[in-house]
Amino acid sequence: MESLHWINGQITRTQNSLYMLHLQLDEKRRDLERLVLAQANLQENQEKLKQYKTQCTKPDLTENTWAGHLADQYEQWKELTLFRSYIDLYDYQLTQTLEQLNDKIKETKQSIIDIRMDLSTQSHILDDLYGKQRRELLN
Repeated sequence: MESLHWINGQITRTQNSLYMLHLQLDEKRRDLERLVLAQANLQENQEKLKQYKTQCTKPDLTENTWAGHLADQYEQWKELTLFRSYIDLYDYQLTQTLEQLNDKIKETKQSIIDIRMDLSTQSHILDDLYGKQRRELLN
């Protein structure tokens, strides 16, 4: 049977492991909260961008405001470059960012599950060590 000194050392190490795991769990939970909040904010902003897409090419130019070759080039630029870039922002860039954020949320949730499993394992080990300690003290 193990010595009481060895058992006490194992108990201390296991308690330290449990403490560190609790710290990691708290950190991951805070990370998850921030990620979920960021995701909600990005989704809200993406919807706002979609709603206001027609505003990015305002004001329209008329013959009373500005006409001619440069005005025509400007209108083409608004339609071909500005409008497409605007749509690319919410349709591709934000969607891609949201997908990456969603992956990070899944990864963080898995980390929380893994830490909880480690906590459970370490708790069982600690219980076993306390049992060994009691038996050693009774001998």
